[in-house]
Amino acid sequence: MEKILTIGIPVYNMERYLDRCLSSVTGIPNLDKVEIIVVNDGSTDRSLEIARTYEQRFPESVRVIDKPNGGWGSGINRTIKEATGKYYKSLDSDDWFDSQNLEKYIRELESIEADLILSPFIEIDEDGKLLAERTFNSSLSGMEMNLEEYIRKNGGFSKTIHAVTYRTSLLRDNNIVIWDKFYGDIDYINSPLPYVKRIYLSELSIYRYLIGREGQSISIIGYRKHIDDYVNVCRKLILINAALSDSTSPLVRNYLDDDTLNMTLFAYKLMLSPKKCGNEDGIKERLKEFDRFIRENHPTLYRKSGKKNAKYGFSPIRLWRISGINLYKLLGV
Repeated sequence: MEKILTIGIPVYNMERYLDRCLSSVTGIPNLDKVEIIVVNDGSTDRSLEIARTYEQRFPESVRVIDKPNGGWGSGINRTIKEATGKYYKSLDSDDWFDSQNLEKYIRELESIEADLILSPFIEIDEDGKLLAERTFNSSLSGMEMNLEEYIRKNGGFSKTIHAVTYRTSLLRDNNIVIWDKFYGDIDYINSPLPYVKRIYLSELSIYRYLIGREGQSISIIGYRKHIDDYVNVCRKLILINAALSDSTSPLVRNYLDDDTLNMTLFAYKLMLSPKKCGNEDGIKERLKEFDRFIRENHPTLYRKSGKKNAKYGFSPIRLWRISGINLYKLLGV
């Protein structure tokens, strides 16, 4: 049976959540059209044992790969390399899918030929409380269109890893290999975008995203611990943006330019702000090196990142570049 969707699940010490995750993707009638690749990334708990149980129960759909610890992105890279499905979607092992909507989603994927699919998702806390439902422009749901047309109609789009599904061949043919440690999800969302031609919006809410689990990297504490990972992901995406093909449409290029600029500005603020990472050891040297990297590799982005900030009436980044004065430190922000 041809596989329509490959689901890549990196796992590291998630015995508490893994059964819920795997039961949500195996409990569908059309499981024969799904490939589930679980990568045990050096877990020291019972995660591998739990995954092997599902592999034994569903040998035609579940495959477990056991490897030394290499980081979340290394698991995603391995599942992309091994994927045979028409489409590829990642699933964190502490999250899960809505099984009923997943069944419908598989049928939907059979009928479309887009490079990127966006689908709604729900954020839930540890107590099962629904925190937010993330949706997209309902007037465009169920439509397949060029990325340029979508940006024109929607004014760009907010994207997260929980919403995206990629055509597997797009990832494979363009040698998409993402940052293997923290913030690899940002790389995974953005690196394939220059190659996306057609996009489809699904009405089906698939992903259930657990918010608030201890150890998640989206908090300020996470940024402090892993600031080098965030900066390295920024570096990679800056180089991709600088090398955009001349064939990229102006509308898509402007969107990608703005996206890269916003990510870059956030990196500066992380390293300048004492409430974020501005007091970390060696951060001044890393900030100077990051600034030099942008100036040498993407002069246009360098100029844009030093433009006037509407909040302050001038650019805190330009002020720092010229005088060494850190406005964020002076204001305590």
